[in-house]
Amino acid sequence: MPLIRRSLLAKLMLSTMLVIALILAFAVYALYLAKQEELVKQTSTQMQENLSKLFSSKLPDNQGQAGFDTLDKNAADPRLDTMICRADGQISWASLHNPEVLEAKPTLCQDLMNYLGKMDHDYFFKLLTIKSGNSYFIYSLRFMRNHGQGPVTYYVVMIDSATSYQQQVQDYLYQCMRQALLAYALLGALLLLTSFWSLSSLRAMARQLDEIRAGKRDALSQDYERELAPLTGSVNQLLENERQQTLRYQHALNDLAHSLKTRLALIQMTTQDVAMSKELHENINEQILTMDQMVQYQLRRAVTGRKRLAGKGTEPVPLIEKLLASLAKVYRHKKLQTRFLFDDDVFFHGEQGDLMELMGNLLDNACKFAISEIRVQVRRQDNGLLIEVEDDGPGIEPSKSQQIFQRGVRADTSPGQGIGLAVVTEIVHSYGGEIRVDESPLGGARFQLKLPQ
Repeated sequence: MPLIRRSLLAKLMLSTMLVIALILAFAVYALYLAKQEELVKQTSTQMQENLSKLFSSKLPDNQGQAGFDTLDKNAADPRLDTMICRADGQISWASLHNPEVLEAKPTLCQDLMNYLGKMDHDYFFKLLTIKSGNSYFIYSLRFMRNHGQGPVTYYVVMIDSATSYQQQVQDYLYQCMRQALLAYALLGALLLLTSFWSLSSLRAMARQLDEIRAGKRDALSQDYERELAPLTGSVNQLLENERQQTLRYQHALNDLAHSLKTRLALIQMTTQDVAMSKELHENINEQILTMDQMVQYQLRRAVTGRKRLAGKGTEPVPLIEKLLASLAKVYRHKKLQTRFLFDDDVFFHGEQGDLMELMGNLLDNACKFAISEIRVQVRRQDNGLLIEVEDDGPGIEPSKSQQIFQRGVRADTSPGQGIGLAVVTEIVHSYGGEIRVDESPLGGARFQLKLPQ
């Protein structure tokens, strides 16, 4: 079922093949009924012809013959059991062959008259099934004769076994079913080919969308069918709007980054002219350098748009150690105990600026909310990278565990824009990773990041 829900071709094939199956089933049933009617008419015509032959035949005139004794039994069809019965149930003449009919001969006329007399029809023809389960065609014609003592009502009755008829009908039904199944298979193959051809435009559109996503083309082509023209036009308009919005975003970020870069250069030049200790001078230069790297990183993002930056990767341990050392100076008044645990040969397959932005936000939050201790772990897990950042602070309410990853949402009331974790989430998702937060064994919050290799 999931395949059918997700495949337009499967839905089209299933619905059409269902309709074709119903049509073929109706056609087979209609042909079956028509064949039945045809064979019944043939049997009725055969009995009428047999009746004509019988009453037109006469034995050589012999003295003493009277009534129906002059009828020639050899003129009757040997496949038909024929008899002439009086209305009172007496048999007047018979030419019987079927063993079952011969066995019932003593009471057959009486039984037939009880049945036919109630209907009061001059002509009767019907397929009947008796108690033994056998079926017979019954043909009856009522007529009157006057033998000098008043008119007497007679019934000429012909009985034909329906075994041959039933076999022919069954064979014809099986033949129709085989032909219908063959036609169903051929129509299914033809429908598959035509459906595949009809959906070729959608497959071409999907390929072009992949090319747009890969940066190989800018818009969908305009040579689609007129039914798809509104869709392609809307998609192209949406792509153009997205490009314009991205361009505005790039320009704004570029302008901001250049402005910050100019101010940083001015600050760095000013610190060189101001007399201060060597350690303080180095710390300021280190922070200025870090800020300049962040600006350069944002500039590259502005140039490349929102695509994931392709990098050679970086070693996370030295970068995290550097960030922890910087944050220890910023939060030295809290005298935090920091534990950093990592596996050997761990590696981040991504842009160094992404990892710095990601870890900088998480570590800064941990130091900000920690009371006395933070713990960082970097491990290999299932051919990927697992990063955990924990603190012993107040933690995060479970009701806000998903909201804090949204832009503008903060878990506390401290001043800020509420975009740090949103940026972290965007970076993690851009690499196809996962991020979640829960309670740390230290008592505060624990952020877990899973990044694929």
